[in-house]
Amino acid sequence: MKSNVWSEEYTDNVIGIMGGFGSYATLNFFEQVLDSFPAEKEWERPRVLIDNYCTLPSRVRCILYGERKAEIVEGMSNSIRNLINAGAKRIIITCNTAHYFLDEVYENVPESKGIIINIIEELAIKLNEDNVGEVSLIASEGTLISNLYQNYFEKYNIKVNAPGEDDFPKLRDFIEVVKQNKPIDSEVKRNFINLIKEQKNDTVVLGCTEFPVLYKYVKDEIKSENISIYDPLDVAVLKIKEDFGLL
Repeated sequence: MKSNVWSEEYTDNVIGIMGGFGSYATLNFFEQVLDSFPAEKEWERPRVLIDNYCTLPSRVRCILYGERKAEIVEGMSNSIRNLINAGAKRIIITCNTAHYFLDEVYENVPESKGIIINIIEELAIKLNEDNVGEVSLIASEGTLISNLYQNYFEKYNIKVNAPGEDDFPKLRDFIEVVKQNKPIDSEVKRNFINLIKEQKNDTVVLGCTEFPVLYKYVKDEIKSENISIYDPLDVAVLKIKEDFGLL
C-alpha cells in the first residue's frame, strides 16, 4: 500500500467540494479529507477547493413540492463548472439529495461526468464488494421519497429498507441539530443511538451528510451493538485516493 502522504507528484490532483447543504456538514467533511491525508508538513496535503453554496434553494423542497428546480440545476452546474475551471480533478457533492439532479448537471457540464464522484453509486459498489445484500437507510425526506438509493442499489441487487413517513419529523430534527449547530447533548446522542438501533438491519447507511456529524459522538456505543455503519463520504474519499494512485 502506498503512503498516505500527499507527495509532490500528486500536487496537480486537486479536490473540489461542493457543499453548504449545510455548512457544518461540509466543515465535518473537510476534516474527514484532512484526516485521510496525514502529512508531516502542511504543504504535503492536497489542495482542496470548497464552494460552500449555502444559498442554493432547498433540494428537499424541490422534490417534495416542485420548487425552483431550474435554479438548483443551474446553480449546481455553475458551481461544478467553477470548481473544474479552478483546477479540481475530482469533485464531491456533500449532499445526498443533490444527487437527484446529477443527470441534468451532466447535460449542462458534460466534462463533469468523469470528475464528479457519485457518492451513492460508489457506496453501492463498496457494499457489493463487501457482500452486503441488504441495508437500512436513514436519510432526508427528499432522498427517501425520490428513491435515490433504491435506484442505484438495485443495479447491485442490494435491498434498501427505509423509514416511513411517520419517521420523517424525527429524521428532520436530527438534521436540523447539525444544520443549526445546536449542542449535541446526552439526549440527542441517546435518541440518535436509538434511531440506529431500531432499524431493521445491522448494516445502516448514513444517507444524509448531517448524520456522520452525529455519528462521531456515538460511534463507540454503536460499534458495541455490532452494527455496521457505512458513510458514503468515507467511500468517496477512498475513491479519490484510488484515482490519485494513493491506494
